[in-house]
Amino acid sequence: MLQDYFQLERDLACALSGEVRFDQLTRLLYSTDASNYQIEPIGVVFPASVDDVIAAHMIAAEYGVPLLPRGGGSSLAGQTVGYALVLDLSHHMRRVVRVNADAQTVRVQPGMVLGQLNEQLAPLKLMVGPDPASAERATVGGCVGNNATGMHSILYGMFGDHVRAVDVILADGTRVTLGEGAPDSAIRQSLEGQVRQILLDYADDIRTRYPKTWRTAAGYPLNRLDPDALNLARLFAGSEGTLGTVVEIELGLVPRPTMTRQVLLHYDNMRAALESVPALLEVQPSAIELMDKMLLDMTRTHQEYSRFLTFVAGDPEAILVVEFYGETEAELAAHTGRLRTRLAQMHFQGEVVTADTPRKISDVMKVRKAGLGLLMSMRGKIKPVHFIEDAAVPVEYLADYVDRVEAVVHDNHTRMAIYAHASAGCLHIKPLLNMQSAEGLRQYRAIADAVTDLVIEFGGSTSGEHGEGLSRGEFSKKLFGPELTEAFRRVKAVFDPRGLMNPGKVVDVGPMDDPASLRYGPDYATPYAPTQTRLDWSADEGFTGAVEMCNGAGVCRKEGTGVMCPSFMATRDEKDSTRGRANVLRLAMSGKLGEAGLSDERVYEVLDLCLSCKACKAECPSAVDMARIKAEFTALYYDTHGIPLRARMFGYIHRLNRLGSLAPGLTNRVLRTPLTRSFLGRLGIAKERQLPLLAAQRFSVWYRQQAPQVRYGLQAPILISDTYTEYNYPYLGQAVVRLANAAGFGVRGWGPRDIDCCGRPMISKGLLDGARKLANKNVKRMAPMVRQGERFMMLEPSCVATFRDEYPDLVSHDLRENAVLVSKAVITVEEWLAEAADAGQLNALAFDPAPREVLLHGHCYQRALWGTGAVQRILALIPGCTVTEIDDGCCGVAGSFGFETEHYALSMQIGEQRLLPAVRENPNAIIAASGVSCREQIAHGAGRQALHPVEVLVAALRE
Repeated sequence: MLQDYFQLERDLACALSGEVRFDQLTRLLYSTDASNYQIEPIGVVFPASVDDVIAAHMIAAEYGVPLLPRGGGSSLAGQTVGYALVLDLSHHMRRVVRVNADAQTVRVQPGMVLGQLNEQLAPLKLMVGPDPASAERATVGGCVGNNATGMHSILYGMFGDHVRAVDVILADGTRVTLGEGAPDSAIRQSLEGQVRQILLDYADDIRTRYPKTWRTAAGYPLNRLDPDALNLARLFAGSEGTLGTVVEIELGLVPRPTMTRQVLLHYDNMRAALESVPALLEVQPSAIELMDKMLLDMTRTHQEYSRFLTFVAGDPEAILVVEFYGETEAELAAHTGRLRTRLAQMHFQGEVVTADTPRKISDVMKVRKAGLGLLMSMRGKIKPVHFIEDAAVPVEYLADYVDRVEAVVHDNHTRMAIYAHASAGCLHIKPLLNMQSAEGLRQYRAIADAVTDLVIEFGGSTSGEHGEGLSRGEFSKKLFGPELTEAFRRVKAVFDPRGLMNPGKVVDVGPMDDPASLRYGPDYATPYAPTQTRLDWSADEGFTGAVEMCNGAGVCRKEGTGVMCPSFMATRDEKDSTRGRANVLRLAMSGKLGEAGLSDERVYEVLDLCLSCKACKAECPSAVDMARIKAEFTALYYDTHGIPLRARMFGYIHRLNRLGSLAPGLTNRVLRTPLTRSFLGRLGIAKERQLPLLAAQRFSVWYRQQAPQVRYGLQAPILISDTYTEYNYPYLGQAVVRLANAAGFGVRGWGPRDIDCCGRPMISKGLLDGARKLANKNVKRMAPMVRQGERFMMLEPSCVATFRDEYPDLVSHDLRENAVLVSKAVITVEEWLAEAADAGQLNALAFDPAPREVLLHGHCYQRALWGTGAVQRILALIPGCTVTEIDDGCCGVAGSFGFETEHYALSMQIGEQRLLPAVRENPNAIIAASGVSCREQIAHGAGRQALHPVEVLVAALRE
């Protein structure tokens, strides 16, 4: 950092109420977005108010420092990276200022996430029209800066069509309101006068040189400005932060659709699908979206998203999703009737699948919106790369254009994926390239040059919604010609005469393949990557490959839904997102952080707040498994720094419990003494938490002494007693035995004599050497039995996940095959009960039919790896039982995480986001939770006793 910037940082810190960060780690975190580029900024500020933005602008202007406004960092073309002072507007400036339902307008700060804005507008039956696939993490300010749109653009146009007014801070700190209802001012009059003159000077070029397609986000939108009724607010749509920092936006709203229906047309030929689009548009759909075979195939391999492929019949080359909105069923029926008539006229012979329920439509949309990430889940160095993905051409030329692009890609010895907005002629075409090779860089340039020429030939635009940024800005002069290029420069000079606002975007953009700006390249290396690992990373082509699965799309920055990423949802800090962690690991291995590599304490601090919930493995379309990565990293980190005593204590909790169980009463009294509490506090165990007390009798002892010894005609899988069932909550294992016996099943119980521990606590604490010894021992014990047809069941989801998800990559190489075998033979108790119920083997169970309301909280691993369907199935056995699964995210405890002093506050903050309020709002409901950590948090934070689903069933048994 230049010496002057130390003073700049101090001046900013004194003037702003928001945070100012110039440390290397933060700068590197903000050096990337979802694009192919990496440029380290000068520093990052987090404005807490408009006054902070003004102060930052004024101080930056004084130093002559460039400024870069940034939202969610989900841009695909590099708009939000650059050598500048970054203004992260997503952290604080995310408030709805006001809504006028009658006028159908909303005024909002730029950091508000678009999806959250639409959620707030839903009760008014209003929404923002343009709907980019990234709406759940993209900010409104970013959508304006990009001139974003989405699959319904044929109905709603682009973001700029809905911008009514903006409040802008110019580069020198001047605040001005532009657009409808803006107060008169000298600065506004000056800006309008100068822009009006530019419009007049270049009127002929504006009329003739803009792309023939309406779907364009390239250049400044001079073609959408009327000199006689000038609304300069619309000039900021697509300006990419180059004219000023927008601090408030007034948007026009549209009515929320009442009903939706989708008809999915299956094609054996891509060209046939594209040729049919103009005819399909004649029936006036709300959207026509394309999904190709590559996207569908990648979805089939994804653990989470594969279950949404309910709409695919056979193995088509392409699917067109033809969607209709309507107010009534009759209206939707009329729409689909016209479509079927048109298909008959077209002699369409393919499969037709109708999505006519919210669940079916949701399945389609989840796959379609996750297209980018699903394609990027391709393992290895060769991946679909976005750089020509945003071109748009008139739909009548779509088939010919795609054929020509495919020929270019083929001539460059690779393939491509293709999906998205067929109705608007904007297909996201992504060639498969290795951006870490010289050949990949050659292909990158050659394909970009050739496709740009094709786009111009077909009257299209190089950008239909994602903007130009660094990927396409270079080609602006070729697209628009020298005259309009000069017009853009003049517009830039009107608002930003010193060129301080996001320089190098829209005008005077550098080469798209500048090695200094690219994240990867032939010289990219990871000299500090581990040469030896405990886990098997061969499927990812090494530990580095697993980290590089993160493409930066930022899906982990979503809020208010799902589980990923619990710490980010609480802190809203980039470093606490899955993307932030992956970036820091990649930067450490590549040496950007320094020679310490993965032993750098800063890397440990970034990984520290990862709860290892595995939600990213399921909810991240690219399937980044940060829990597994963290376990490996922690083991590597301990190689240098040593294993802390607390980590050993929690990791070997099964041994401590076994020792304590020799005299459980005495152990419990000791745990409660002030001296012990003080000692535990010094170890870093939160004083607010009580460690689980030991039961008077272990489960395995009870089983040997008191379990019914009756012979049963049916046998349940062997019940493995996990550490907490064995030593702390044996009544859970007893409940399983009672329930199984009541149904006519015998149960064989296994305790520590058979399996000491699955190793889950060790894995979570990075003690992988010890965990491997346990895993090896357990697999050797279980595999021969599995080959003879035995299965095993457990109560604790995290233990089942260990066998299923960790063991195949944890055990010694010679035991891998056996570990895979065992992984398929270990199930949850709920899964066994659901299987038995489906087979009609639980008919002997008689339940009290009294009405019951059950609120179900799913364990993170359960939701990530196999879902809660089995739990809901068995609770449905109880007559009159209503089960509601709450979308409540992670509980916040995550094994030992919530028991640790430095994590306790965050643990409670995570719990208070959704889970604990939901429990309090349902005082009469039975709370069901399979996870021991979840039940602990509910008891601690809400004062309610949550039950394992098996307990709910046993309690409902008729005596």
